[in-house]
Amino acid sequence: MQTLENAAFAAWPARYEADVHGWHLRLDSGYTKRANSLNLTDRSQPLTHLQLEAIEQQFAARGLRPVIRLTSLLNLPTLEPLLIERGYRHSDASHVLCRALEAPSGERSPSAHFLTSAAQWMPAFAQLSGQGDEQAQAHLAILQRIAHPAAWAMWEERGVPGCCGLGVLVGEQLGLFDIVTGEAFQRRGLAEQLCWALLAWGWAHGARRVFLQVAAENQPALALYRKLGFEWGYGYGYWIKH
Repeated sequence: MQTLENAAFAAWPARYEADVHGWHLRLDSGYTKRANSLNLTDRSQPLTHLQLEAIEQQFAARGLRPVIRLTSLLNLPTLEPLLIERGYRHSDASHVLCRALEAPSGERSPSAHFLTSAAQWMPAFAQLSGQGDEQAQAHLAILQRIAHPAAWAMWEERGVPGCCGLGVLVGEQLGLFDIVTGEAFQRRGLAEQLCWALLAWGWAHGARRVFLQVAAENQPALALYRKLGFEWGYGYGYWIKH
């Protein structure tokens, strides 16, 4: 599963990344905790108070609140008591779901089209998600740093975006991100169609496994992804200093 973790890091690049005591430190402008957190890896060592304080200073130097992302892939028993002692609180329990990818079935005809760049795709996502200008600019900066093949998918009706999503191919691993449906277009199966289109794109470009990240409390999304054949891979959550 560490392969999926590495693919997710590569698919969502932060402005600054470094290895710190076997942990993966990612710092950016504050948009999404994925790009602004200290991440557990299979090489992570237990942290001391002094080591954690030095890491916190790197967040502070960029005007960021310290965030630590822990996964179910490695257990460090001494860490959570240390985090609690230093004022961290747990939030945003999430799942990584995955499945093998196979050739698209002829019975499905995905109805989505692909844009040519992040800059073209971003306005649709911002509109559908209700994202403000400042967030959209920080989001776009991350998307424009993606160095791997990417699919900018959108479904629209009479020129109005109804659903959009992103696929990033890292080796044979296809990551799905930012799947969103506008409120007026929900309950029409658009996200399912869009996902099938992204899976077909991934297969055609050499993907043989697909993964995504979803909040544990997002029951509609979990139901959709189960329908698409995804299974639980591992869990993660964030510890945020208050």
